[in-house]
Parts: sequence; structure tokens; C-alpha cells
Amino acid sequence: MVLIPSITLAQRDWSDIEIEVTELAPGLHRLFVANAVSVVVFHGDDGTLVIDAAYEQSADALMDKIMNLTDQPVKYLINTHLHADHTGGNKVIGREAEIIAHPSVKEFLSQEQRRGDNIIPAFPEYAVPDILVDDNMDLEFNGERIQITHLPGGHTEGDLIIYFPNANVAVLGDLLFAGFFPFVDTNNGGHPVQFMENVERIIKHFPPDATFIGGHGPIFNHDDLINWHNALAQTFAVVSEARDRGLSVEEMKNQRILEKWEEMGSFFITEDRWIETIYPYI
Repeated sequence: MVLIPSITLAQRDWSDIEIEVTELAPGLHRLFVANAVSVVVFHGDDGTLVIDAAYEQSADALMDKIMNLTDQPVKYLINTHLHADHTGGNKVIGREAEIIAHPSVKEFLSQEQRRGDNIIPAFPEYAVPDILVDDNMDLEFNGERIQITHLPGGHTEGDLIIYFPNANVAVLGDLLFAGFFPFVDTNNGGHPVQFMENVERIIKHFPPDATFIGGHGPIFNHDDLINWHNALAQTFAVVSEARDRGLSVEEMKNQRILEKWEEMGSFFITEDRWIETIYPYI
């Protein structure tokens, strides 16, 4: 089962969806959909590239906002991973585009999915990725040599990160829940220890003045990313120490051993769910 960050979709009012636009560099913007999900738009003479498509229900409003930025058609859509809050809008944003993703995204979207008693049909062929990246890929577009890199086994098995060298902007998808406990989808190849290793690799790889766009939360600089990673590492240590003292998961929850990081549990993954996530892997 794939859980979607933010409130239950059925409870959301989609009639007046808020999309906040932030310029990252000339022709490069972050569109923050419903104060929850990041979409990145890069436009120029070659056309428009979009990273992640947010929800299916917000896709029309998102496309309108993209068209307010540029009249250039969407040539490429990159899905950073398979979750519906990043791929749902493929049916609108990707209608005329080539879609780039890891093979796991194509496999997932090409099959019907069961969520409880609900059956969600497979995506139409045009909304399924047709350019697959399982290692690295460079894309020459709008004067940028855009670097696309697969980092396996962190959030999901198919996480892609995208770097714009000229703008010095790295788009990390859900390898960054900026300021919050992350969702690690162990049912789809995620692993909390590998998640931490992937974030550490990102910290070491990118310049100290880089800008980082996560799938959720505010825009981060290098120090923000280091501090977030350090805070997560501290929670691993606290849970490990509590386990060594013989505490069960329920006892850890009851004693609120992660209370110091209460604010990090205020978005999607609570203190209790973070304990449940990392306990089996420490």
C-alpha cells in the first residue's frame, strides 16, 4: 500500500488549490502545491521541463500555473519516484511530454493498484514513463547540462535526483522531507539506513552554496540539509539506546523518547511512526 503525505485526498477541497511560486534562478521555479508537494519547472527556448506532477486532482491548476510562467510546451516530465503525490498529475502534465523516471515507476504505474477495497486502474500509456534511468543520465536542455542520478534504496528503490549546475540547484524528491521525519517506503524498496547514507552522499557531493528542493517542506541550503541529517541521526541513536535498554516499541512511544524532535513529526510521519520505521533496522 502506498501512503500519500498530507491529509487524505478525499477530505481536500480541490476547487481553489493554492500553488506558491518561487523563482530559484532565471527560468527555474519551484511550484509548491497545496503547501505540501514541490514541483520544479525549467523553461527556455527549447521548451519546458517539469520535475514531478503532484496530485491528479491538482493537475489542471498546476498546468495553468505553469502556463502563466511560459507559453513553451512541456517537452519533458521527470518523476522522482512512484508515489501518487508526485505522479498523479502525469495524466495532464505529461500528455504531450516525454516522461523520464526509474524503471520501477513505469512498472508501478503500468499496473492497477489496490488500496483497501479500492482498485485504481493502471495509468494510460501516454502518462507512463518512456525514458528510463537506472543509473545516470545527462540531458542537454535550455542551455543546461541537467544531471539525473539514481540513488537506490532510500525513500523507494527508484529515487532520482536532478541537478542544474548553472543554477546550482539540486532537486531531491522525497530524499528530502525538509524539516520533518521522512517517509521511508519499505514496501517499495526503501530502507531507513540507506536513506541516511543517500542523504550523506548528497551532502558530500554538492557544493556548499547549493540550493536543495525536497519533495516536501521548505527550500534548504547546505547547512539546513546537514542539520536535518544530524537530527535524524540523533533519533537513530536514541532509539538504538532505548532498544539496548530493553524498551519495546510501544514503551518508546509511551515514554515519548523522541519528544525533543516533536516538530519534525508535525507533517506526515509522527514521532511514533518514525520509531516504528527505524526500530527494525538499527
